[in-house]
Amino acid sequence: MKNFIEELYYGNINPNEKKFVRNTQYSKALETMSEIENEVLNKFSDEDKKLFNDMINASDEISACTSVENFKMGFVLGVRMMIDCFRADEHATFIDM
Repeated sequence: MKNFIEELYYGNINPNEKKFVRNTQYSKALETMSEIENEVLNKFSDEDKKLFNDMINASDEISACTSVENFKMGFVLGVRMMIDCFRADEHATFIDM
């Protein structure tokens, strides 16, 4: 891989574009949710379906915002850990030889 920052800049690294493995807990939960959603939608009128889809879209937007914030927070925490690793500890009991 080339320079990581360049790869990220040019869009060659996209952490949110991941495939998922079939027959995992995630896959099974996704399938269950899809089946239930279809079952529920079949019982709704057209107006109810639109309202339900609006609710799902709003929920998806909240989830996307939460994912971005969690990603940023994780990145910041990782950088802070790296900074701490390079910072000399004046009060350390032991030192590297």
